Amino acid sequence: MNGLEEQSISIISEVPSDMVSQGIIFDMDGLMIDSERIINDAVVRAGREMGLADIENVSLRTIGTSNAKTREIYTSVYGDFDFDRLMDLKHKYIDEMIGDSGFPPKEGITEILEYVTAKGYKTAVGSSTREWAVKKFLGKIGVLKYFDIFVCGDMGLRSKPFPDIFLACSEKMGIAPCDYYVLEDSPNGIRAAYAAGMKPVMIPDMIPPDEEILSMVYSLKNSLTEAMELF
Repeated sequence: MNGLEEQSISIISEVPSDMVSQGIIFDMDGLMIDSERIINDAVVRAGREMGLADIENVSLRTIGTSNAKTREIYTSVYGDFDFDRLMDLKHKYIDEMIGDSGFPPKEGITEILEYVTAKGYKTAVGSSTREWAVKKFLGKIGVLKYFDIFVCGDMGLRSKPFPDIFLACSEKMGIAPCDYYVLEDSPNGIRAAYAAGMKPVMIPDMIPPDEEILSMVYSLKNSLTEAMELF
């Protein structure tokens, strides 16, 4: 048993055993909005401007993590560098690419949300992104109304691949972890869902699943539209 699994067990044990119903947790970046390529391109452009070696590969390691975890990853590689400048440049280039329109929605997101909420599933957003950004960008594509709760990366919880964000959804919604589906695009998100004792459904975006991730997934789908058949 690894350290992540040991820490996960202690959190899971705190969830009441009398929870009922079923829920679905949706990640945001790369799953509901087509943001990860744009964000990654902006980071790579910023990193090259700052002379950061191998930024293309380092940036991929941060997909699905919180701002704090992203800082930790970059600092472990580049030491005491100007992380805040990297982020400022990233946001500058993102703004240049998307303007006021926000990130485009992933195909099928409105349809699957309409479908599962009509069938009575409770829905949550479980994202490593900060709450203001989650609500801003999901508001831009008109899907905020479909969600019962939001658990985000600035709420004092450990970032994915730890299960804290997903387990907080479970506690807030009163639904047992085993009765939750988690729709994710990133390996870190799948690790977090698996560690939480939930049903990880992977719809890959930038990073395809390797053997480790395939061993964790409840189901692997090519699109949100295809994932609708699970419900």
